[in-house]
Amino acid sequence: MIFVTVGTHHLSFDRLLSFVDDLIKLKKIKEEVVIQSGTSTIRVTGAIQKATYDFNEFINLLKKARLVISHAGPATIYQSIVLAGKIPIVVPRLKKHGEHVSDHQLYFARELEKENKIYLSLSKKDLDQQLTNFKSQKVAWTKSTTINPRLKSFLDSI
Repeated sequence: MIFVTVGTHHLSFDRLLSFVDDLIKLKKIKEEVVIQSGTSTIRVTGAIQKATYDFNEFINLLKKARLVISHAGPATIYQSIVLAGKIPIVVPRLKKHGEHVSDHQLYFARELEKENKIYLSLSKKDLDQQLTNFKSQKVAWTKSTTINPRLKSFLDSI
């Protein structure tokens, strides 16, 4: 099962759900897809889709998933890595698409990619390649030596 989460930000993240829907229609994704869709308006073909899941349900879906596709929210990435032991494929919300108020998700995701904590996808083509090359693996969070000191301090404290 693939679990897709867009977070609970008030702005929709239709771009990510559109990527997933297109890849299902192209038969690049053939397994069950479960989606936490937030305020997004896209209905993904054949997916189980809810706006939100309660915390325990959400964590159980992260754990059950073969792979996680996520926005670049720090809490979701942390939960995927630390609580579920999964390296997520991350598609950051971008300001230019009206998905967030700034590009902080992009900056955060790039730093985590440097540390090999996530797989970063910036386009549908990237996501397709990540899905094709994905190797399921367990991961443990370790303290970073190169990440921004304020961000590092925050992540180390949680």
